[in-house]
Amino acid sequence: MTPGILALNGVLLLLALPVVFIALYLMALTLAACLHPAHRQIDGCFPGKREASTHFLILIPAHNEELLLGDVLDHLRTISYPASRVSIVVIADNCEDHTADVARTHGATVLERTDPVHRGKGQALNWAMREKLSAWPTSYDAVVILDADSIVNPDFLWFMNEQITQGYEALQGYYGVQNPLENWRTSMLTVSLAAFHFLRPLGRDRLGLPCGLKGNGMCFSRRLIEQFGYPAFSVVEDVELALLYLQQGIRVKFVPGAHVLGQMAVSASAASTQRVRWEGGRLALIRTQAWPLLKEGLRMRDAARVDGAIDLFVPPFVLLVAGTVTPALLITALGLLTRGWVWGVTPWVWAGAAACQIIYIITALILIRAPWAIYRRLLAAPLFVFWKISVYVKLLAASRRGNATGEWVRTARHDMHGRK
Repeated sequence: MTPGILALNGVLLLLALPVVFIALYLMALTLAACLHPAHRQIDGCFPGKREASTHFLILIPAHNEELLLGDVLDHLRTISYPASRVSIVVIADNCEDHTADVARTHGATVLERTDPVHRGKGQALNWAMREKLSAWPTSYDAVVILDADSIVNPDFLWFMNEQITQGYEALQGYYGVQNPLENWRTSMLTVSLAAFHFLRPLGRDRLGLPCGLKGNGMCFSRRLIEQFGYPAFSVVEDVELALLYLQQGIRVKFVPGAHVLGQMAVSASAASTQRVRWEGGRLALIRTQAWPLLKEGLRMRDAARVDGAIDLFVPPFVLLVAGTVTPALLITALGLLTRGWVWGVTPWVWAGAAACQIIYIITALILIRAPWAIYRRLLAAPLFVFWKISVYVKLLAASRRGNATGEWVRTARHDMHGRK
């Protein structure tokens, strides 16, 4: 083996170290999720005693959502929790359509907000909690945050009620995909959310760690609402709020039986716009909070803070896959050119990291009981990888132009009957 090949082998081995660390971290969460008895709650059927001790206020922030909102509100009327213990409130935030009228027609209480300067989901929620819910005329014990394009399983509130009565004050349900088989892109997003929104929080819960917040299907006690409001105003306001709770020592409890299904964008342009904004906001949080959180966690010997920092550092799974496949292809090509397939441990280290990623994804699909069609559409994974890389290219261009913004931009979707 020539000195040049030896040097390249050493570089590839060093590059493998962070990838292997991430792969082992994901495998630890995978194993913990499999060992968690609550993974059976994916069926969404509440098995316990149905004593409705919690009065829920469902708060729906909506910006120009007249297309979907009516169906969402009608669906909420069909849940199994007693209607007398549920209030539904819609925040019609800076709307230019008939969102408020649709909400009233379908029986919801409406809070209309017009503030062209402070625009965004976080701003709308904080306004409602600070200025309206603090003097709400009827009693409530907990607030559920639900997006205006999402539906919940019939027993959603029973699962939340159980955790609230056990003393948990911040809860996160499983946020999945309402239209998983609409096209290859929504199928791939189903795969992604199965891992990110179910397996990983389930594993954390088994290890006694906070599960984080996902922005939809969240539930907070009245005490938290009155004490904090919703002080998170970036594009990734859910991650921002989860970090605030983490630093306050408040554990977010994962509730795998409470399902919220959101409609994912179908077209490439709509999906790209949504992901560019979200990933841009996440990168901003990594730059400002990840290292301080990690150092604080190590200094305090706080596993929750360390895990929260590691979670921020873990790249989107598509980038992790691309960062694993590219060196593997390089190793294979060099192996062919040098007529040698094995250079010590290097190829086996990369192969092991790739195997861990495959196990992680397949296990996530098994845990959510994904239909076989989703497994077949994994063949479209290369298309998804190329699409996501194009998203990051757009993100890089936007960051250079200084276009990152927290403004609430509605993603183009269609209603439950296919109307756009």
